[in-house]
Amino acid sequence: MSTPTNEVVLVSHGFQSHYEQGFANGLAENGLPVTLLGSDSTLASRLHPGVTLLNIRGSQDSRRPVWRKARDMALYHLRLLATVWQRRRSTVMIIGMLGPEWLVGVLEGFLLRLICARLTLTVHNILPHNRHTAMMKLVYWIIYRIPHRLIVHTEATRQALVQQFDVSADRVIVMEHGLNDSVEHLPLSKAEAKAALGTDPQRVAVLSFGYISEFKGTDLLLSAIEQRDDLTLIVAGRIGPGEYGDAIRRRLEALKATGRLVWFDGFVDEATIARAFAAADATMLPYRHIDQSGVLLLSLSLGVPVIATQIGGFAETVEPRNGMFIREPSVEAVNEALDQFLAQPSRFPPADVMATVDHLAWRRTVHSVVQWLGGRGGGIGGLRVNT
Repeated sequence: MSTPTNEVVLVSHGFQSHYEQGFANGLAENGLPVTLLGSDSTLASRLHPGVTLLNIRGSQDSRRPVWRKARDMALYHLRLLATVWQRRRSTVMIIGMLGPEWLVGVLEGFLLRLICARLTLTVHNILPHNRHTAMMKLVYWIIYRIPHRLIVHTEATRQALVQQFDVSADRVIVMEHGLNDSVEHLPLSKAEAKAALGTDPQRVAVLSFGYISEFKGTDLLLSAIEQRDDLTLIVAGRIGPGEYGDAIRRRLEALKATGRLVWFDGFVDEATIARAFAAADATMLPYRHIDQSGVLLLSLSLGVPVIATQIGGFAETVEPRNGMFIREPSVEAVNEALDQFLAQPSRFPPADVMATVDHLAWRRTVHSVVQWLGGRGGGIGGLRVNT
C-alpha cells in the first residue's frame, strides 16, 4: 500500500450538522487539510478556512418524493466512492453511520477499506438505539473489523467494543466528544427567560431536548411529571413515528392543557434552542441506554446542570459540580432525582457548570486522533498503515 498523504476526508453520512462542523474544524485547527463530504444541510459558513466542502449529498428535504430520495441516495454513494478513489492516498474518516448497515457499513465499508490508505469509523453507540438484536450484533461484529481504527467518545464504549465484540484494544482511539459552540448563551436571568416563554418565572423548569425516542426514557419523565404540579416541563424536539411517538404526543397534548408544559414540536432552530436552555433550571436525561450524548454536553456548555441516568458516558461526565444522577431508568427514580434537585435548585451556579467542560473544545478533543494520524501537518507522510 502507498504511503498516505496528510489529507483527511470526512464522511458524515448526514450525521448531526454541528458534530460534522466541529469535527472538521477541530482537525483543521490542528493543521490538517480536511475535505468534508457534505450536503445542503452542512453549516458551510461556519467551516474553518482549512476545510474544503464537497457537497455530494445535495438536498436533504424530507418532502422529496420517495423515488427522488432513492435516486439521490444511489447517486450519493456512487459520488462517495468516486471521490474517495480520487483521494485514495488520504485517510477517510466515517463520523456517522447511515443505514442500511449491511449495505453502508459492510459492503461499502469493505470497498472504502480497499480503496483508501486508512479508514476510521466513529462509534457513537455500540448498537443502534432500540435495535439490540442478535442479528444486529452480528452485523456490527463484521462492521467493527473493517476499519483500521475505531474512534469512540468514552472509555465505557472502548471497553464494550473490546469485551462484547472482541475488538483489539490497540485499534480503538478514545476521543472525547467536542462541544457544540453554535448555540448562543443568552444574557437572560432564568426568570426573564421563563417569562419570555410564557411560563411562570417562579416555577422550576426542566428541559427535555432533542429527538424523542423510547431509549431516551421520555415516557418515564412524563409519568413522573404527570404525578406532580411543582414544576414546568419544556420539551423541544421532533417526535419519532410509530406507536411510541403517537402515545407521547397524546400525553404531551394532555399535559399542555394543564399549563405545565412549554412544547416546541418538530425541528428546533438555534434561536429556539437558546431560549429553551436559557429558561431551563436543569436538563433531564432519563435514558435507558446511551454511550455519549451531544445534548448532555450542549447543556453543560450553556451552564445548565443535568439530571441523568448513571449509564454509559454519562457516568464519565456528570459530577457533583454539574449535575446529579437518576439511580435507574424508572419513574420512581426520576421522581427521587427531581425531589433532590428541587430541594436545592440553586446548587449549580452556571459558571461552575460551564467550567467542567471547558476542556472539550473540538481543537483539543481531536488531539488523540491527530496524534494517530502522525502529528501536526506534514508529519503524517512517514506513518505506515497497519493492514
